[in-house]
Amino acid sequence: MEIEKENLVTNYTEKPGLSNSRLSVHSERQIQKSIGLSFDRITVAGGLIPSREHSLKKQIESDPRIDVTNTGYDKFRCTAFKNKVFVEYNRKKAQAMNHSEIRVEFNPNELTEEEKGLVQFIFLDNMRDKHFTRIDVAFDLEMDLSKYYAMTDKALKRTIFFGRDNKVETKYFGVRDSERYIRIYDKKRQMSEVKKKEISADHFWRVEFELKQSMTNKWDKCLDDMHILIPAWETIENMQTRAMVYLLLHEDHQWAELERKTKYKYKKMIKEISAVNIADDLRKVLSEQHQKLSEELQNYIAISHHDKLYDFDFGH
Repeated sequence: MEIEKENLVTNYTEKPGLSNSRLSVHSERQIQKSIGLSFDRITVAGGLIPSREHSLKKQIESDPRIDVTNTGYDKFRCTAFKNKVFVEYNRKKAQAMNHSEIRVEFNPNELTEEEKGLVQFIFLDNMRDKHFTRIDVAFDLEMDLSKYYAMTDKALKRTIFFGRDNKVETKYFGVRDSERYIRIYDKKRQMSEVKKKEISADHFWRVEFELKQSMTNKWDKCLDDMHILIPAWETIENMQTRAMVYLLLHEDHQWAELERKTKYKYKKMIKEISAVNIADDLRKVLSEQHQKLSEELQNYIAISHHDKLYDFDFGH
């Protein structure tokens, strides 16, 4: 049976002292100050400049910082800087499957400035027709996001995992193979359990957008429809509506029982009864750092000196 398709009651009241729009300006600035923003993983694909193939293979085979695991005629696979960078080149396979000859995967956060320069010099500068096939945008917050309600305006599958202490540990939105996959997770716990590193902050959470294919061109729009809220469901006057909102906030699968129009109404209500939307702060930080981040991305796919020579038309 479908849940309350019609006769949606929308009357509710605010808690005394709460603004129904935003936090105070001071609180906003404090939150935004503590937000870290970076690209957490990047994959650059393209073609290998033909005239550079021999010298590149010779270089990677002789460089002690690079571990070549598979090499042969018109192909190689290697890792660099203790597995911080992965590179695969296979010209024959690329021609047969009609995809890029070479791809370079790395996490800028794990590379030193010197290592970034070497990735650029050794690999990226020897590529042509460069483009991104994956960009991960990561927001780090010294806040506990376990009690926040996260949702998107677009319909996305939502999966929540709880830790051994029965507290929310990770929230996923979308499916792994889609062009946008969202993760909100306890980074402090992950660093402690997986990487055996301790973070001094009381709380450290990450909001991460894994973007692929066409979404890499819209990286700065990745959270346009995202909301991270504290809904004041108890302020809704009508008991039936209040109970319904509470159910949707705590039993996510119940959204599937609603018609599209009804889903929209309840999502709108949840946003309106939320004085806090952390996604607004993330959008503000993204806007402020947009130019710097754009320049970083452009640097990875900039036309190199070798590429200019390759493309030069000697007939003019």
